[in-house]
Amino acid sequence: MSQHNINLKDLLKPYGITNYSFKKLEGYDSTNYRIDLEDGTKRVLKYYNNPKEFKLVEEENKLMFYLENILDYSISCPFANIEGKYISYYPDGSFSRLLNFVEGSFFTKIEHNESLLYNFGKRIAEINLALANYECDIIEGRKLNWDLQHSLLNWNKVSYITDANLRKTTNYYFTQFRDVVSPKFPFLRSQIIHGDLNGWNVLTVGDDISGFIDFGDLTHSPLIGDLAIALSYAMFDKENPIMDLLPLIKGYHDTLPLLEDEIELLPYLIPIRLVTSICHSAEAKSNGTDTEYILISEKPAIKLLEKWTSINPIHIKNQILEACNFPIQETENKKNKLLEKRFQNFGKSLGLSYKSPIHMDQAAFQYMYDTQGNTYLDAYNNIPLVGHSHPKVSEAIARQQRKLNTNTRYLYDSLIEYSDKLLSYFPEKLNKVFFVNSGSAASDLAIRIANTFTERKHRLVLEHSYHGHTASTIEISACKFDGPGGKGNNQNVTKLPLPNLYNGLFNDANLYIENAKQTIEDLISRKITPSFLIAEPISGCGGQVPIASGYLKTMKNYLSSLNILLILDEVQTGFGRLGNHFWGFESQDVIPDIVVLGKPMANGHPIGAVITTTDIADAFANGMEFFSSFGGNPVSMEAAKAVLEVLEEEELQKNAHVTGKYYKENLVSLQRDFSVIGDVRGEGLFLGIEFINEDGAPNTNRANIVKEQLKKMFVLTYTDGPYGNIIKSKPPLCFNKSNADEVCDKIEIILRNIQ
Repeated sequence: MSQHNINLKDLLKPYGITNYSFKKLEGYDSTNYRIDLEDGTKRVLKYYNNPKEFKLVEEENKLMFYLENILDYSISCPFANIEGKYISYYPDGSFSRLLNFVEGSFFTKIEHNESLLYNFGKRIAEINLALANYECDIIEGRKLNWDLQHSLLNWNKVSYITDANLRKTTNYYFTQFRDVVSPKFPFLRSQIIHGDLNGWNVLTVGDDISGFIDFGDLTHSPLIGDLAIALSYAMFDKENPIMDLLPLIKGYHDTLPLLEDEIELLPYLIPIRLVTSICHSAEAKSNGTDTEYILISEKPAIKLLEKWTSINPIHIKNQILEACNFPIQETENKKNKLLEKRFQNFGKSLGLSYKSPIHMDQAAFQYMYDTQGNTYLDAYNNIPLVGHSHPKVSEAIARQQRKLNTNTRYLYDSLIEYSDKLLSYFPEKLNKVFFVNSGSAASDLAIRIANTFTERKHRLVLEHSYHGHTASTIEISACKFDGPGGKGNNQNVTKLPLPNLYNGLFNDANLYIENAKQTIEDLISRKITPSFLIAEPISGCGGQVPIASGYLKTMKNYLSSLNILLILDEVQTGFGRLGNHFWGFESQDVIPDIVVLGKPMANGHPIGAVITTTDIADAFANGMEFFSSFGGNPVSMEAAKAVLEVLEEEELQKNAHVTGKYYKENLVSLQRDFSVIGDVRGEGLFLGIEFINEDGAPNTNRANIVKEQLKKMFVLTYTDGPYGNIIKSKPPLCFNKSNADEVCDKIEIILRNIQ
C-alpha cells in the first residue's frame, strides 16, 4: 500500500468517515482494516492495489446483494460511499469498498458440537441453493488455482516443500486427483460457489452460523466443492475426522441432497485441498512472503493429511453414504466369487496369506486398503521397499511406458544411468551387472555364471535357505527340497548347517566354520570341489536368522583359497533395509564374488540383477550370448532408478536404522514380559520374533495365533522358519515409530489375552 502513498485517512474520505479506530486484518489480494465507528458499529475496509480486480469485485458486490435478499444469515455486503457508489476510486487507479462487519466467533476458534456442525452443513447447502441459477460470465470465466477443479495447477509448487516425506504424500494426492477425480469432474453438477468456506470465513453465534465472509474465491465449479473445502478445514484436530464431521455432511444432505458420484469423490477432494494449502504455504516460505495468516493452516493440514493416508477411501465413502441413507455396496459375495474363481483357474500350490483371505483394493505407503473399507498396517511386505504406490516410482513407470520400452539390444539412456547409479553402491571390485526380471531369474543366472567361471557344478547351500522358484533355484533352496513335496538335496548339492547362534547346531561361529571346512574337505577328498557357496546375510526362511558374525568373512578367505565362489543373496536384505548397512554383506565385513538382487529393487516392478567382478563376467562371455527379453528394459530401469532416488531423498536407510532400533527394543521389552517369546532378532526393518514353549521347543501354534489375531486387528505379518514359529516383520522402509508402537501394543494385547 505504501507504494501508492495513500494512508487510511485518505482511503476513508470517500465514505465520509473521520472519527474512528481501526485494526489491520489479514488478507491475500487486498489490504484489510476493521473500522470501529464512534457509535459502536463496525465496518471492514478492503483496499485493492490492482485495477484489474475491479470488474470481479463489482460482480462480487452484485452477488452478495443477491444473497442478502435470499438468506436469513449475514453476508458481508458493501456500503455506498458519499457519492452513492459501492466502489471508491483513487488517483493511482487503486480502489476500495466498505463492507458490513459480520458479528460472531470464527468457526475455527470454537468447540464444534453436533448442532453447530449440522447447521454449518445446512447453511452451506442454503447458499448453494441460492446460487443454483445465478449467472455471471466474469465469475464463470475465472481460472483460480484454489478452485478444486484446477487443483493440478498447484502441482509444480510441490518443489517448494522441503520435507521429502511430505513431498511424497503431496505428490501422491495430486496423482490420485489426476487419476480418480479429473476424469469425473466435468460430469458433476456445477454452478457458482463460494469457493473458500474455511473456518476463518465462517462466523458463528451459539450453535448456528451467523454469516459467511470473503467471497474473493467465487468460481463456477462442481457443486461439491463448497462442502469438500468446508470439510477439509473443519476436520483439523479431529480425533476421528470422518465420524466427527458426519453431522455437517448430514446437515448439507438434508437441505440439498448429495449424489452418489459426488460422495464417491469426497475422499480425494478433501486431501487435494489440504495439499493445495500446503503447497501455497511452502511457496510463501520459499519466497519470504509467508505470514501468520498464510501459514495458519499449514500444521493442522499436514497433521490431517498424515491421518488421512491411514484411512481407507472406501471407509470414508461408506460412512458418508450411510449417513446420507444410501446403500453400501456388498463386497463379501464378490470376495467369495473371486476365491472360487481362483481355485478354479489356479493349482492348489498357489497359496494365500491367511485362513480368511483379504480382498485388497489399493495401498499407499505402509498402508493397504481392502474392499470392505478396512485399513491394514503393512508390517510384512518388503517388496514395496519405499512404500506402496510411491508416486515417484509410479510416475517413472508410467512416463517411460508411454515413451519407450524395448530390450538391451538397443542403446537407451536409462540402462546406463541406472547401472552407473546401482554400481556406485557396491565396492569397486563388484563392477559388472546383468539385469533379469526377478530374483529367481537372478539366482538362476548366478548359478550359470559361477559354474562357467569355476567349470564346476557342485553347490554349497545353507540349511533352511531359499533362493527362488525355478528348477535350478529349488535345487539350492533347502527350505524347498527339504520341505513338503521336496525330495532332499540332489548329488550336486551339499547342505551346511545354518550358523544360528540362538538355537542352532552350535553356539559359536568358529564351530560352524570348522564344520563347514570339514565338509568341504571331505568333498574334495572325494574329488568334488564345489563351484560356490550361496547364502543370505540374514536367513529369511530360516526364521530371520542373522548369520553368525565372522562366519562369512572367514569362509570367504577359505573358499577363495580353493577357488570356490561366494554368492550372497541380497534380495531381502539389500537396499538399506538393515539400517546400518546398505547391503547385508557389509554387516558381515565381506565382499562376495557375486551378489543376487531382486524383489524390492524397483518397488514391486519385476526386476532382478546379478552383480559380479570383471574376471567372472569375462569368463561368462564364452561365446554363448546372454540375453533377457525383459531384463534391463527402460521401464524397469526408470522404476529402479526412482527407488534409489527415493531412498536418498527420504533418507529411508536412516529411517530403517532409527525405527528398526526402536521397534526391536520394544519387541525385546515384550520378550522380557512374555516367556513365550524366545528370541527377537534381525537388524533395521528386517526382524523376527521366535515363539517357544516352556521347554524352549518351537511354539508354532502361538505364532499362528498371533499372526491371525494381528490380522483381525488390521496388522499384516507372516510366519516363517522351519517350524513356522517365527513372526517376521519386514515392512516398507517408510514404516515409522508410531507404526512400531501399534504392532507392539497389539502383540502385547494378544499375548495377555491368550496366556
